[in-house]
Amino acid sequence: MMKSKYLSVLLLISFNLYFSQRLLTSWSQQNIENYTKEMYDEAQNLSSSQLLEKNLKDQYWSEVFLTLNASVNNYTKDIDYQKSLAQQITNTSETKLKGTSRLIIWDRISSGDILFEGKGLVFENDLFLVAGRANQILQSLTRKNFGFVTINSSKKELEDLKGKWLDYLNNKFVEEYKPIDLGNSKIPEISSLSAFKALIISVQPNSKKDQLTKSCLKKIYKLDEMPKEKGSSAMYCNPDTYTYSYLAMLIDDEKFDETKNADWWMKFWNDNQNKLTWNSTKGYYEVKK
Repeated sequence: MMKSKYLSVLLLISFNLYFSQRLLTSWSQQNIENYTKEMYDEAQNLSSSQLLEKNLKDQYWSEVFLTLNASVNNYTKDIDYQKSLAQQITNTSETKLKGTSRLIIWDRISSGDILFEGKGLVFENDLFLVAGRANQILQSLTRKNFGFVTINSSKKELEDLKGKWLDYLNNKFVEEYKPIDLGNSKIPEISSLSAFKALIISVQPNSKKDQLTKSCLKKIYKLDEMPKEKGSSAMYCNPDTYTYSYLAMLIDDEKFDETKNADWWMKFWNDNQNKLTWNSTKGYYEVKK
């Protein structure tokens, strides 16, 4: 399915856009579904109070993106807006976002709420939650990080996070969050344990993934099925082509091993998830003996 020298054929690009979000392989605003110039222009003209209300009600990933974008473009100096956003940090209302193509939130991939396409825009905050969206906007506005809102954040953790934001916005010193050090990682975006788990879940059989692959083959290559010959660029229509490469990197497999299929990876995770340790010198996971 893939060439053994996967590192030579898989070009990975990673850099900051707004704070606390990064690219994995490739992404552009053209990848956002249900997104138009008219929507963009309208969002740029919203008042801060309108954006606060919008953040509570956004249903599509495109709407979430526009709320974030308009906030960064227009309200970086508006402390009152930022304090109001901080008040939303304890709002755990959840929306099953629609139109999430190439949006990457690892826990939401594991939960089945997002289909992993092998590339996209990675967020640490859970944008399905009002609290996560508010925290993402605040981080992007201030370029400060006092912690992330995840699918597993407790009520107390959210109260503490809100307090940190309000203290910071009232000119008090607040120590910033220090992420776990994953030294020498080849691709930091895929190196957390939550990403590792999501990657393994994403290679399991999935009818939506099959449909995505077929659509890509038809649209780009005018093919009805995947070519039999190895090395065809059409293989990148299947997200698993990327995912198996990522998984191999995480345990330092230098060559693609066809015996390590979806079942093998799920068993590996179930047997070893609590024994995995990051080797910061070598830049991959090892299983503690």
